[in-house]
Amino acid sequence: MLQAVSFFSIHADDEPRPSDAAPQSGGDTAQPPAWPETTRVTRPWTRWWWPGSAVDEANLTRELAAFAGAGLGGVEITPIYGARGFERRYIAFLSPRYIEVLRHTAAEAARLGLGVDMATGTGWPFGGPQVRPEDAELAIEITDGKFTPKPTDFRVKRSAPGGAGPVLNPYSTAALAHYLEPFTAALKQLPPGAIRAQFHDSFEYKANWAAELPDAFRKRHGYDLAAHAAMLAAAPAAESDADTIARIKSDYRETLAALHMDYVRAWHTWTRSVGGISREQAHGAPANLLDLYALSDIPETEIFGSTDFPIPFYRNPPEERSREVPQPLVNQLASSAAHVAGKKLASSEAFTWAREHFHEAPSGLKPELDQLFLTGINHIFYHGSCFSPADAPWPGWLFYASTQYNPRNPLWHEFAALNAYITRVQSFLQAGRPDNGILLYWPVYDLWHDPKGWNRNLGMHGHDWLTEAPAGRLAQALIDRGYTFDFVSDEQLRTTACVPRSSRLRTIGTAEYQAVLVPRTGHMPAATLRRLLDLASQGARILFFDAMPADVPGFARLESRRAEFAEQLARIELPPPGTAVRAAMLGKGNVYVGDDLDTLLGLVPVARETIADSGLRFVRRALPDGHIWFIANLTDKPYSDAAPLVTEDAAAALYDPLSGVSGMARYSAARADSDAGTPATLSVGLQLAPGQSIIVRTYAGEAVPENAASWTYSAPVGEPAALGGRWTVTFASGGPQLPPPFKTAALTSWTDQGGEAGRFAGMARYELDFELPAAPEGAEVEDWWLDLGDVRETARVLVNGRDVGLLWCLPFRARIGHCLRPGKNHLAIEVTNLAANRIRDLDQRGVVWKNFHEINFVNAHYKPLDAGLWPLQPSGLLGPVTLTPLKVER
Repeated sequence: MLQAVSFFSIHADDEPRPSDAAPQSGGDTAQPPAWPETTRVTRPWTRWWWPGSAVDEANLTRELAAFAGAGLGGVEITPIYGARGFERRYIAFLSPRYIEVLRHTAAEAARLGLGVDMATGTGWPFGGPQVRPEDAELAIEITDGKFTPKPTDFRVKRSAPGGAGPVLNPYSTAALAHYLEPFTAALKQLPPGAIRAQFHDSFEYKANWAAELPDAFRKRHGYDLAAHAAMLAAAPAAESDADTIARIKSDYRETLAALHMDYVRAWHTWTRSVGGISREQAHGAPANLLDLYALSDIPETEIFGSTDFPIPFYRNPPEERSREVPQPLVNQLASSAAHVAGKKLASSEAFTWAREHFHEAPSGLKPELDQLFLTGINHIFYHGSCFSPADAPWPGWLFYASTQYNPRNPLWHEFAALNAYITRVQSFLQAGRPDNGILLYWPVYDLWHDPKGWNRNLGMHGHDWLTEAPAGRLAQALIDRGYTFDFVSDEQLRTTACVPRSSRLRTIGTAEYQAVLVPRTGHMPAATLRRLLDLASQGARILFFDAMPADVPGFARLESRRAEFAEQLARIELPPPGTAVRAAMLGKGNVYVGDDLDTLLGLVPVARETIADSGLRFVRRALPDGHIWFIANLTDKPYSDAAPLVTEDAAAALYDPLSGVSGMARYSAARADSDAGTPATLSVGLQLAPGQSIIVRTYAGEAVPENAASWTYSAPVGEPAALGGRWTVTFASGGPQLPPPFKTAALTSWTDQGGEAGRFAGMARYELDFELPAAPEGAEVEDWWLDLGDVRETARVLVNGRDVGLLWCLPFRARIGHCLRPGKNHLAIEVTNLAANRIRDLDQRGVVWKNFHEINFVNAHYKPLDAGLWPLQPSGLLGPVTLTPLKVER
């Protein structure tokens, strides 16, 4: 039965929190709606560096048990350079002893319910001692008008013992085959299923040539690249020369991309031959990233650096961050490839240089996670965790560019809560299928048409190749308007079909879409234009934003391909310019051309989610009996309203991934109105403070749960009351030594106490006796919010001895009415800080802890790290701590 939405009046400063609400039973037998099943794949995984591969069975078991206990689902093993002074423990990569410890790791991981992936090499990129000179990288040189490629002499970065050597040529399948031979022999010694996936890190090769390239170029384009070497080496004398050079280089880049595609395809095929699957980071490669991501079983993106979110109390000071900023549109290329190709998982390396070493608070990581989830990512890999033996002095062995989440970090005990959040979100985002409305064409040939340089690497460090291109600007406009889309490549369009007796489009991965949208495109292959128009003739809707494509790419057979292109354009009988959008029928479908995006999209049945107008962001998936929305508020304003979600479903439930609470939402349905052009909606009551997220699960008519518990909504009925009095602060765990306890009436950083408190990393317990404030006159108080204000960094709250839970992200607030009693109450808050102050103290005292070979040890700007120069990090409970009276509605 449909329920009407009703809300309390909530003013601008109120920030109702779903995670503070417990679902209320509709009767004695009512149960909260169930969460999806948790598996090792729904849990987050971590990259597990093995310094020097100096591992042993006892320490491997100890660390794996800690990972499992913290809620991780698996590890990816990447051996790297070792720690100084431990050389006798080093194990040569792929040696018999290495296989022994790898076998032990796989067995113990299976016993503990963990999975194991491994990099197909040490450090990165692929390379090592088995790489012969003829298999190593080559770079273009032109001498006397002839190509004279030379070795790059590039060696594996951060290699482990037994893994040092030249980097492999990433455009040669023959070189790859020889490189993989030792891996094949080694992996045959492991039991079946020991390794889930092989991993290929992001493209950081330097090569732009291969011995195979000239023949491949000739076969693909029908002319000899060498004949144009002199022209390519010279500066263009005129604009026409620049265009010719750009066209030849486009053909070169297309050939280079094809060779690298063959390389990755061969590696993927090999992973299957050794009983595993593949994880591929395509970014950085000089190829169509969509096609490259789609080759692997698990396409993987990454985030590097940190984002400035406007969330109150969110911190991202310049001195603590790298110069890099994550770009969600780049991340969406990986999830788009997964959706279009029918891959269940789209993963991401997460938190590379999220902050300076030991400055990464969980509250700063959650918004970055939410932003990743909003792009369609559903399989998180931390970057990461470094193996360290029990006898290594604190802080143990570390990786130079890591978010240091390991058992030596004082925040390790809070890691389980972060992992539980990720697990709950991913349990939904791995369910069902993608439900995006638009296929957005990505014109890679426009990037390849450039007279400058040779290979065009499309990486994470600099995003203008996407964000400042027409496709990127159009993608952002779609997001801002609430439209859902996946990027699509030329090759993926070739395998996309029109659903029979429908205008919908179905990709090779069986995902369905309502239209194809083409941004302003300077260079499109005639075959792609033909495919788009063929889809229109079969019934599809094809939208060209701004203008029709202008020309074909490349140099080979240019005039004949231009003639074919013109022949395709002639299939469309568009009216003369003069309107915002021009339309033409083509067979059973339609082609639209216009520069007014709203008008253009209004002509096709692609409904937008209007919650985007409030700044909320979402990702949507379809289930056999309903839909899923993951919604995040990454703005500075609270949202409390009935959110109209586009669906014909009959009911909705809310799931809070932070607390695990779920309940049936308040909702109301509206039928579609064809005259007004409005879709069917289900308006669902949402209350989201800045920084909060929620999962909405809707149900088709017969799937609505019976007698399910209801969600609890709340609103303030009075002003926040500050909790005054004298706090007792006792340091309970951490190091290097426990500071003495102290009492204070003013909440400031515990570092203000000086002495041991200035270098302490660990947990302190704050305790306060207080009187429950009186209810506002005439108000019916049914619950209370406890708001801790500024917390550095996590807080476990106990009220009158009852554990309320761990608060680790913004806002630091919980509902505690069920724990309070009239009169006197006792509040205890266990606050854990960062490790930064303890690391700072080590460097100030000259204690050697940066004790590693190779890169030893850099800061977020890749300069030598001197933590002694860091300012003291505020630590503890900074407040203000307040209680706010609430009224609730169920």
